[in-house]
Amino acid sequence: MWSERLARFATGEPPVPSWLITHSYEDRDAGVLKSGKEAEVFLVERVSPTGSHLLAHKRYRPRYPKKGELEELGFSKGTIYRADAVYQAGWGLKPRERRALDQGSRFGHQLAAHMWPYIEKSTLERAWRAGASVPYPVELTEDGLLMEYIGDRSGAAPRLAGAGLSRAEANDALEQLLRSLRAMSAERIVHADLSAYNMLWWQGRLVIIDFPQAVDSLSNPHAPDLLHRDLINVHGWFSRQRADFDVEQVYVELLGLLFGGPAGDVIGKL
Repeated sequence: MWSERLARFATGEPPVPSWLITHSYEDRDAGVLKSGKEAEVFLVERVSPTGSHLLAHKRYRPRYPKKGELEELGFSKGTIYRADAVYQAGWGLKPRERRALDQGSRFGHQLAAHMWPYIEKSTLERAWRAGASVPYPVELTEDGLLMEYIGDRSGAAPRLAGAGLSRAEANDALEQLLRSLRAMSAERIVHADLSAYNMLWWQGRLVIIDFPQAVDSLSNPHAPDLLHRDLINVHGWFSRQRADFDVEQVYVELLGLLFGGPAGDVIGKL
C-alpha cells in the first residue's frame, strides 16, 4: 500500500561501521531509554559468539491500541498526537491523504505511523553519508528503527541541555554542530525540530538525534523557515553558555548550501 510513497525516500544503505555485528547474532531487550510523544527508545543488546554491543531501538506506539496492549508491548504511556502538517508538506500526498492528516483522522494517524520510521531512517542514512554526526541507522523493524546507541553500559549519553559543558566544551560543541549542519544542508536536509534537547554529548562528540520530522529543501516549501527556527532555538542555548554565533550569517550560509551545488564539493571543505 505504501511502497510507491515510501520509495521516494529510499537512498541506499550507508557504509557499515566496523563495530556493528551483522552475522550470527541475537538481539535482546535491555530496558527503556527515553519516552517521547509518538515513540519510545529501548535499549537492545546484540549478542554474537564473538562479542556484543548495544543498540537503540526507537519504537512507535500503536496508533489505536487495544486495552492493555501498550503495557504488553512494553510502552510506558500512550501517544500524544502533534500538529505536524508543516513537516509533512513534502510527502507528496494525495488530496485524500492530506485531508486525513489535517483532520487527524484514524487513517491520517495510520499514514503518519507508516511514514515516520522510513523518513527517519532515510534521513539518517543521507546525513551519515554526508559526514554529519548522527546515530548510524541499522535497520527498520516492524514498529520502528534500530540505530547506534550513544553511551555505554553505565548509561546513555546526556542531552546537550543537561551535559554540564564548560565554556571550552560548549565552543567545541558549537563548531561540531555547525559542521554537521553544513553537511546536512548540502544534502538538502533540515532537522526542523533542533534544540539542545535533540542533541547528545558523549566523550567530546556532539550527536544530533530525532529526525522523523526532518524535511527536504527541494520538496518542502517550509524548509527555509524551519532552518531559521532551528538556528534561533540552538542560539539561545549556546549564547547562555558563552558560545555565541551570528544566526543570520549562519542562516545565509546554510541556505546557500540547501539550494546550492553538489554536496561533495562542500563536504570536502568542512
